[in-house]
Amino acid sequence: MAISVKDIQEKQFPTQASDGYNVEQVDDFLDEIADQLGTLIRENLVLKGQVSKLEDELDAKQKALDDAVAKAPDYNEEGYFKNLQSAMRDSLISAQRVADETTAAAKAEAEKTVADAKAEAEKTVADAQAQAKHLTETAQNTADAARAEYESMKAAAENYRASFRKLVEGQLEVLKANDILFK
Repeated sequence: MAISVKDIQEKQFPTQASDGYNVEQVDDFLDEIADQLGTLIRENLVLKGQVSKLEDELDAKQKALDDAVAKAPDYNEEGYFKNLQSAMRDSLISAQRVADETTAAAKAEAEKTVADAKAEAEKTVADAQAQAKHLTETAQNTADAARAEYESMKAAAENYRASFRKLVEGQLEVLKANDILFK
């Protein structure tokens, strides 16, 4: 049973005829008071720690609130809108610069691609022309060789025909001469 302040104030100890209060009852009562007082002191310390912690949190939150209020812009300030306008202008100029740089880079890349394509086309045309010239020269050489062989064969055929004619004429002369013999 918890002892209240009223219990302590109203507690009466039976007196003994010779010694006064009963020592055992007084000691028991004092032990109860000491136990409850110890419990109350421990609870009080825990509660003080919680209060201190909550006060620290409150102070930190109050400080954060004060800092936020101090840092919050005053929208009625003339300089606030000028600063905002200046920041927006700087952002737009920066964005325009980035857009211009990107456009210039894309244009340069496109020009490089076109130049590379032209160079590749010129190389392809030059290679094709060189190959055509080589094929033409090879064909011309082959045709010249064929023409030379044709002329050589034609000359050989003419020589053969002339030789054969001489042979036939010679044989005809022999036959004519023999004809004189056989007549």
